Parts: sequence; C-alpha cells; structure tokens
Amino acid sequence: MNDAFRMLFDQVKSGVVWVQRNGVVRYANKAAVQMTPVMLGQPMMDPVAERTVKAAGQNMLTLPFQFELTTQEVNPDTIRAVVINAPVGNDLMVVLNNVSEERWYSHALENLIGYIDAEMARPIELLAGKLPAIGQILARPGIAPELQALAEEASALSGKLGKLHDLVSVFGESAIQRDERILLPDLLRKALDEVMYLADARNVTVAVNGIDGELPPVYGSVHWLGKAMSEYLEQSIRSAQPGGLIDLSVQAVGTRVMVRARNQGLFVSNHERRKAYVPFGVGDSPKPVARQGIGLALSQRILEQHGGSVRIEDDFDGVDFVLEIPAGAPATQDAQLSVEQAQRYARDMSQLLARSMSKKVT
Repeated sequence: MNDAFRMLFDQVKSGVVWVQRNGVVRYANKAAVQMTPVMLGQPMMDPVAERTVKAAGQNMLTLPFQFELTTQEVNPDTIRAVVINAPVGNDLMVVLNNVSEERWYSHALENLIGYIDAEMARPIELLAGKLPAIGQILARPGIAPELQALAEEASALSGKLGKLHDLVSVFGESAIQRDERILLPDLLRKALDEVMYLADARNVTVAVNGIDGELPPVYGSVHWLGKAMSEYLEQSIRSAQPGGLIDLSVQAVGTRVMVRARNQGLFVSNHERRKAYVPFGVGDSPKPVARQGIGLALSQRILEQHGGSVRIEDDFDGVDFVLEIPAGAPATQDAQLSVEQAQRYARDMSQLLARSMSKKVT
C-alpha cells in the first residue's frame, strides 16, 4: 500500500481496513481500530469479519458485500461493514461506519421535533399572544426601563421560538392549504415592515421597485406565505454587507411572480449556498459560522408546498436571492372548489394570459 493511499485513509471518518485475499490485514486507519480489533499481519479478529473477508477472497461473495458487526464493549454499537475491491491490485478493503451514532442522532432529532410540537407549541403561542398587551402596559408613563428591556428580550425570544415551531410545523406531515387569494404587494409590504428593524440595525438600505405595479394575484396560505416572505427578506438582509444596498424588485414573468433581492458586491460560495438551505447553519465546516439560524429552509419548504421555489443566483456584480411563486390559480387545489372560487380562478388566469400575450405582441 503506497503512502498516498495511507495519507488519504488516515483523514477519513470511516474505518478502513486493507486486507489481502487470504484475510491478512495490511493496513487499518485509526477509525477502524476504534470500531473493531485488528492487528497488522493478522486476520481480522472479529469472527464475523474474518469469515466474511475470507469468503470474499475466495470469490464466494458478490462485491460490494454488506454485513454488520458490533463493538467490543459492555453496551456495544452496531457497525455497518462493506467489503469492496481495493482501488489497486488484487486486495480487498473493509469500510466501517458506526450506524448506532447515526441512529442516535436521527432519533434525538425526531424526539426534539416531537417535543417542540407537543410540549412547546402552546406556551410559545400563549407568550406571543400576550406580548402586545404587555407592550401597551409598559408604554404607560412611570414604567421602569428595566421592565421595558425585559419585555423587548421576551419579544425577541418569542420570535425565535416561533420560528422554531414554524419550522417543525412545515416539515411535518400535514400539507398547507392553498386556496386563499393573495395580493402580493400587500404581503410584501407587511413582510418588509417585519424585517426593517434588522435592516436599520445593520445599516442596510432596501430599495423597492415594482411593488406598486400591476401584479397578478397568487394563491396560497396568507399566514405561511407571509412567513416565507419574511424569512426570505431577513436572510437577504443578514447576508448583505453592513451599510450595503439591497435592490428589491417584483416582476410577473409568464404565469409566475418573481421577487428578487439583489445584494450588491456580495459573493456567496457554493458551500455557503448549500448551507443556506439547512436549518441552523449546519454544514461540513468545523468552524463556527457567523450567520447561523433558520436560514432559507423555512421559506423553501413553504414555497415548495405552494409550487414555488427559493434560490440564490450569482451575477457579475452581486448575488440575487430569488423567490418565485405561481400566479393566477393554485398549483394544486387541495379543497373542493366552490362556484365562486372557480369563477375567480378563471378570471385571474384569463387576465394573466392576456397580460402575457400583450407583452409578446409588443
């Protein structure tokens, strides 16, 4: 085994055992030694692994061949092992992964989601419902500044907990109903009001174009599309450079409406682009990231259930955060249509078609 392969396998997280066709171990990385006992120049010590490798060496198994081992502990972990041909020569390799760890993390995440949904949803809603009344009380003369600061902290905490609950809700099994007629300018203005505090704090200017133009209606949940729009705008502002400019534009293109937030002078790497759609900023980098949070995951999930999308596009002088929603009628209709709804859908679609045809003619 050459030094290049040795250096490569020493860096990977999976266990790697390089064996001859007769089952004798030629190399094992540190991860493999932690999962199963091995000694160089000897057959694999685990009896299941030893029998499997020897059978593979005698061409009695079709490769790749998967089997399971257990660690040598009081409370053993399950190891998924795969026998494959070595990349060079006639030798074999056994690749090991601790699936007990994977299952533990998966079950822990499922339990966390269930706990948030079952135990935290109601307290979060109660806190959010009481905050406006608390704010009115604290606005009265003579209220201690400490109480006002406490109320502001409670409001910020309520917002973060609410986003966490929203994320759990939209990733659940229940589908979002999509039968409300929504005027996008109203939805966008409300979302802008919700995130302008962040733009002011970061000294980011948001220049809005096209919001007062003629736009077709979109159909969906006002509640959930509003949240998707707010999260989308918040992520755009958080990604902007402090003191920077965001050009926010809205345009009807065919049967869809596109909202485009352009961050001038910004570059987003492929790693950051992938990470933007993962809740809590989880990525493959060991370094802590500066913009951890829900990210675009909530917006993406909501828009997917409305037949839309969120994406990041690079341009020569900036980065565009693009939100796209079907217009005219729902992409899929979950509920039985009333006559009034059907007439309204038909009217919207005919107007949308007429607008599209007029643009082609001109």
